[in-house]
Amino acid sequence: MAGILLKRQGHHVHILEQAISSEREGQAAGIGLSAAAKAFFDEHDRLAHIPMSVEIRSLAFFDPKTMKVARQFPYKGGLTSWEFCYARLRANFDGMKSAYCPEPPDLSVDAGTGVFESGKRVVDVASRGEKLVITAEGLESGITYTYTADIVVVADGANSSMRKQMQPLVRRETPGYVLWRGVVPTSSLSQECVDLIGDNTVSYPMKYSYAIIYNIPGPTGSVKDGERYINFAWYYWPPSKQETQEILTDTDGHIHRTTLPKGKMRSEIWAAQLEIARNWMPPLIAEIPAKIEHPFVSLISSISAKQARFFDDRLFFIGDALVQVPAECWVRSHQSGEGGHAAPTGARRKSVCCGLGAAGSYSRGGRKVIQQILWVLQSPHVVVGVRWRLAQVCGVHGEAEAQSTMGGSMELEHCEFQK
Repeated sequence: MAGILLKRQGHHVHILEQAISSEREGQAAGIGLSAAAKAFFDEHDRLAHIPMSVEIRSLAFFDPKTMKVARQFPYKGGLTSWEFCYARLRANFDGMKSAYCPEPPDLSVDAGTGVFESGKRVVDVASRGEKLVITAEGLESGITYTYTADIVVVADGANSSMRKQMQPLVRRETPGYVLWRGVVPTSSLSQECVDLIGDNTVSYPMKYSYAIIYNIPGPTGSVKDGERYINFAWYYWPPSKQETQEILTDTDGHIHRTTLPKGKMRSEIWAAQLEIARNWMPPLIAEIPAKIEHPFVSLISSISAKQARFFDDRLFFIGDALVQVPAECWVRSHQSGEGGHAAPTGARRKSVCCGLGAAGSYSRGGRKVIQQILWVLQSPHVVVGVRWRLAQVCGVHGEAEAQSTMGGSMELEHCEFQK
């Protein structure tokens, strides 16, 4: 998101991505597009005429005894997938073609330039005069690469290697529960089950556990009835640390720290979880996990860096590299664009997304010359996960104080940059 904004304002944005391929093997993780995220796409997406989300009409909470809606709240929003968002953003940033976006928009009108390099792992950032020097390793070639930039944005995820180097005392916290996830084509489910979910986001509560269920676009982005996925997310509290370790142990015996990816789950582990689902869930709900072909599971965790900016406000941590908020409720985990996992909204989005304006030297009236911006991106999902809490980024305690720090303006166009 920030890369698109900056590029279109005339900056030169270079993204370094650790993943070898630009294509993403979709984890099929669904997300909700909040009003803020939808506003971003409405304004900046040059493929906005092509739907990228399933529209919902309410949040429905089911009574586990009667399977009737106990509470229902009107809510207008869009539900999509991480990989669809990633593909749409790449199409708008550097014209990447994909199954989701086979015909990218014309980017020749952009004022700046954008480069996306895969297979590059950043190992060091150092200050050399007025420039930052970035050292990266080519994961396939083993060659060491050097880049220079005026500003570096670090977005290498919750396991950020750069944060470990620069803030070694920051530790991840794990409350003890895991998130089982997967998708099922609606065509594989009974019509009764599909009708039960309908155009809602459904929450089904259980003891120390709950499931969130909703429609998302299908494998090539179709939002038509019969061509969608049902996204299933089950927050589950294992009774012991030993069971958590067992859940995160893959088919090769390796214990994963955070996420056990698709294709690596032991069959006996998933079979045991399906048995719990059959015992805890009514048949219409239990039908969904039973049809998941490629489940995966993540350990819920949180982390909060103590500092967001370094090198005299020239290097910024963002997204999960800065703050990862645990999913105390489904809204935080399943929405893109608000709360702890939010891209800045409205005017704030324009100034804070890359840290510009959040620090005093980049606020209104600043004369800093920006010739090149290097976007350090090492997590497959952080393109969509440019997420902020404004007060944490600004190092202050509230929006009013942030506004004061910003000189009364949160608009990037009010910052006087020479391009």
